[in-house]
Amino acid sequence: MIKFSEYISNGGPYCLIDTDSVPLHIQRDYVIRNENVKNGKPLCLRCNGTGNELFSMYRKCTVCKGTGISIN
Repeated sequence: MIKFSEYISNGGPYCLIDTDSVPLHIQRDYVIRNENVKNGKPLCLRCNGTGNELFSMYRKCTVCKGTGISIN
């Protein structure tokens, strides 16, 4: 598990993220992402597994329809 700042600086590797280190307004996105990583699901390339559009709390990803899982 890595800190959010390490995750951002390393270009978003496929690993679990310490959600306590994530800014509060996007924390739920990374809980979803961690669940997808734990379940071995391929992450959506557009939203990186969070299910939301580019750090947006209110818009579902248009590619994965908010699941965070790659459909390809």
